[in-house]
Amino acid sequence: MQVVTALEMRRLDEEAIHKIGIASLALMENAGAQAVRFLVDKFGPLKDKRVHILVGPGNNGGDGLVVARHLLNLGARPKVYLTHPEDKCSQECQVNLEIFRRLDGEVVSLDTSQRRNLKFSLSFADVIVDAILGTGAQGPLKGTLGEIVSVVNEVRRPVVAIDVPTGVDATTGEVAGPAVEADFTVALGFLKQGCLFYPGRSYVGEYAVLDIGIPVKLAQGIQRFLLDRDDLAKLPPRPPWGHKGTFGHTLVVAGSVGMAGAAALCAKAVYRGGGGMVTLAVPASIVQRFSPDEVIVKPIPDTPEGTLGSPSIESLRELLKGKDVLAVGPGLSNRPEVKQVVEYLLRSWTGPAVIDADGLNVLADEFVMSLTPEQRRGWVLTPHPGEMGRLIDRPPQWVNAHRGTVGQELASRWGVTVLLKGAPTVISGPGRIYISTAGNSGMGSAGMGDVLTGVIAAFIGQGMEPLEAAALGAYVHGLAGDAAGEKGKRGLTASDCLAAVQLILD
Repeated sequence: MQVVTALEMRRLDEEAIHKIGIASLALMENAGAQAVRFLVDKFGPLKDKRVHILVGPGNNGGDGLVVARHLLNLGARPKVYLTHPEDKCSQECQVNLEIFRRLDGEVVSLDTSQRRNLKFSLSFADVIVDAILGTGAQGPLKGTLGEIVSVVNEVRRPVVAIDVPTGVDATTGEVAGPAVEADFTVALGFLKQGCLFYPGRSYVGEYAVLDIGIPVKLAQGIQRFLLDRDDLAKLPPRPPWGHKGTFGHTLVVAGSVGMAGAAALCAKAVYRGGGGMVTLAVPASIVQRFSPDEVIVKPIPDTPEGTLGSPSIESLRELLKGKDVLAVGPGLSNRPEVKQVVEYLLRSWTGPAVIDADGLNVLADEFVMSLTPEQRRGWVLTPHPGEMGRLIDRPPQWVNAHRGTVGQELASRWGVTVLLKGAPTVISGPGRIYISTAGNSGMGSAGMGDVLTGVIAAFIGQGMEPLEAAALGAYVHGLAGDAAGEKGKRGLTASDCLAAVQLILD
């Protein structure tokens, strides 16, 4: 599913109107008619239902007025509340207001000085439709709008927002003040990015995308996608004649004293993701922590502190031979000797690599740009906001506030794939962005990232390109967390998620 920013949506509207020649009133008519169909689907026959529509001054308000007119035809009892003076309304909005009045539709100009009366009136609604601002909200609501929105939220009637709940930034998901707490949001044409990013996502409720007649041709340049279950079809097929060599041999370089679990989770996740063979390179001092199983565990000469270091390099050089994918970072620790090892691996390895956790610590701009684009093109970086902040010298709060763009900027500069963990997870590569909303708060526990790294490495080993492997890996990882979380989100562990990965891929 394609996802757009507010600016991209405005451009699509303008191209449909001025380049293709579709009248803006026609698009508005389509939007309102489709929204009414949604209302019928969700609330059943609307005859005699009281539907109160809050109408703003722009085209979002015009959409709401079309909704009101179609509701009259269905025998409903629509009531329109104008949030602005009529002379402040757009031309299209005024046209539909006049049509509604000619049909004897009920119109009220809002006066928030009569707050009690407004609250009393709205409390009689069977459904409230928010058609105030849509994609036009940026920053705190101005004038009396904040008061109006507060009243809407207080009456606690079912609310359907047109395009975007009023008060939610359609691009960033920022909520700078009061915002409509919708039960449903009907996105017009395309889902808006701000409806997927928190805190805005908390105000959207259940969402649906309505076709309003924007030509598909115009959307070919939109390269931001929401992952869904249809994307599971992109998994490489497993031929019946396949064997362990067919599905990739991954080298996992991970672990240190006290962090053997991270290494084990990552290695096992490669198998759960369908990988053919896994070699796990760990410091020799922790090798006894691993029980015999499918993972090939190689003890690597280590430092007195139980980490990889300069004594490890020769053994790792040999292990790189014959591998298809490198996964490096889980549980390595942040000691200077470890950085030396990771730097060596990334300089020596020319194939695809998934770099996570402590493996990210060497990725300063000077080091990364000293390597050739060919060395970097197969990298997948999987930072959480804190790690991303260190990579770009920004605080985690800034990273989260710019979740939609920060990964793409780094991916373009370094020529890599960047998977920014969080809610939602954003996967960026040259020219394309994927968003995964799968997953839940129970996945906020240690080891989840190690599982994700292993799953991505498994998909790359089976032939997927790094960007698509990272996107599908994040989505499958989230779905596995949701499946495991059905027993309860509190107490959910990475091992639970690991076990569920196979269920999602079956």
